[in-house]
Amino acid sequence: MTVPLELVRPAPRPDLSAPNGLNGAPDGGIPASGVAPLFPIPPAGADTVRSVDVRTIHSALAEATDLTVACNAAVASLAAAGRLNATAYLERAGRLRSMAAAGSGHVLDGVPVASGPIGRALRSGAEQHELAASGAVVELCVPILAGGLPVGVLRAGAEGGLDPVEQNAARAAAKALGRRIDKLGGVPANAPASRLAQHAAALAGLEDPARIERATLVAALDLAEMQSALLLRRSAAGELVVPCAAGPLARALLAVSPAELAGLEPLVANGASCVTLTGGETTGRGVPPELAALRAAGAATVVVAPLLSRGEALGLLIVADARGLPTSTDRVELLELVAAQAASCLRTAAGVAELRHRAATDPLTGLGHRRTFHETLAASHRRPVATAVALCDLDNFKELNDRAGHQEGDRALREVAAALQGALRRGDSLYRLGGDEFAALLAVRDDAEAQRAAHRMCDAVVAANAGVTVSIGVAVSGDAEADDELVGRADRALYRAKAEGRNGVALAPPESQAAAAPGA
Repeated sequence: MTVPLELVRPAPRPDLSAPNGLNGAPDGGIPASGVAPLFPIPPAGADTVRSVDVRTIHSALAEATDLTVACNAAVASLAAAGRLNATAYLERAGRLRSMAAAGSGHVLDGVPVASGPIGRALRSGAEQHELAASGAVVELCVPILAGGLPVGVLRAGAEGGLDPVEQNAARAAAKALGRRIDKLGGVPANAPASRLAQHAAALAGLEDPARIERATLVAALDLAEMQSALLLRRSAAGELVVPCAAGPLARALLAVSPAELAGLEPLVANGASCVTLTGGETTGRGVPPELAALRAAGAATVVVAPLLSRGEALGLLIVADARGLPTSTDRVELLELVAAQAASCLRTAAGVAELRHRAATDPLTGLGHRRTFHETLAASHRRPVATAVALCDLDNFKELNDRAGHQEGDRALREVAAALQGALRRGDSLYRLGGDEFAALLAVRDDAEAQRAAHRMCDAVVAANAGVTVSIGVAVSGDAEADDELVGRADRALYRAKAEGRNGVALAPPESQAAAAPGA
């Protein structure tokens, strides 16, 4: 199914950098006069172990010429008294990186934004803390706000706990650091190489083709800095499909038929990429006819990169923009690398799916085998209706094998499997348990419905004229009945069907009657 992928940029978080008690002074500094600061300023020469001079923080930050120097100044000021340990983190490539640390203590780096109090402080934009058993705050994580958004976290800690003065000092340092970051131009965007590596790692961790396709579009839009993208892929049957598209032109691009997009394949048949400007004053001049449909969809700039893996073309990555953008070799190279990574991941995913399919199916008939039968039976208890087990055994199969040989026996098994499968309804499933034994799981309301389904299966085998007939034993699940007990009742019903003349159906009595029967 073709699905337009809507990529929505996150709305800016509210400016959480409200004054923290420092009277709104610039950079959180000391007020001009008249009002005392939130935490005391020790006189010259006084013991500073239990209090921190905020002026030290601001004077150190005022001299910082880059982010690293600023972060070092902030944590060094907090740890100067010798009691606190502090670490300044900035968000880079989806992780919190330690830019500076001071004081004693274990310093974490590369902290995932979804991890612990440090990650929570960044995500929420609100400070987080950890308490000792005594209730003392032993770790305080304060978000660093730049441009009104959390860009990092200042962590302060002390073994014996942080008193209110020290907690306020950490808040003031985080606020001052954020303002200094603003003055330095903010946190620079991750370099293209770093972003490419991040996207490649994300793609490598995926196994579902649909998720790989969507992650490819996200990577392409990020790295190319263009508006819209779509994938053109060949299905397992060799048909061209467009599984997803993203961006403001997504719906218009999805309206272009795969047959029209297929005309782009010759443009990159030798492994090259293609950049085409279809808009501006040169509209219609020198534009390959294959791009006419994309131009009609609103694309003024188009970049096409082949999805190549081991020399095999799996499809195309097409990135488009309504603006007439200048040609950029860097943009094309990044898209080529994304396309190559995506093609490799898609091939690997297809290989893994094939191996799983082989591990879960019978090679002769293509049906699920004994293990998948039991797994599916265990999962069937979540259905709102009852589950019937229909155990099927071919009549006189050994005689057919002995008389006509194993090749003829294999043919009969395949034809019976096809006949039984064709007799099932949607939601029912068929398995080959081994030899000439099959089993079906049927969603039914009552015994009568299960019996009718089993008779349809018998009739289908007769109609297939495979040289054999089938006997079927059916049991409908009871309340809280164990799976092995349900299969055991179906197995006893199968033996009864055999004893009653074969080529027929026997229904197991309800669970309570079966338990009360002699010899049960």
